[in-house]
Amino acid sequence: MFYFAVVSAITPPVALASYAAAAISGAKAMETSVASFRIGIAAFIVPFMFFYNGALLMEAGWFDIARALVTALFGVYMLSGGVLGWFGNVTASWVARLLLIGAALLMIEGGFVSDLAGVALAVIVFLMQRQRKGRLAAA
Repeated sequence: MFYFAVVSAITPPVALASYAAAAISGAKAMETSVASFRIGIAAFIVPFMFFYNGALLMEAGWFDIARALVTALFGVYMLSGGVLGWFGNVTASWVARLLLIGAALLMIEGGFVSDLAGVALAVIVFLMQRQRKGRLAAA
């Protein structure tokens, strides 16, 4: 409860830290709080990662712990890329963003099969973004 109470400082409707930042910078309060939520969405997902994957709590063998750590890190990275719309040094299309969020959720779940499915989706999005970057560079 304390964790979510602390994180509520950056998310609407409470967003006290976001409103203070908006007042200092002269920006619009709601836009600032939505931007802070988009940046900090991974902070809300991390506690659920521990729930779905006990290996993150060091309750497994070393291989499972290492796999869980790597896929959790990539899952958070994919989630950030999907929410913020930036992946592979180029803006992501809506299809790529949805696939990134799907890959993140699959990697966060913690099973071996879901991790492989998440990695496959991430590779597909990476190739899409690479092709998109080439088209934008040519134009």
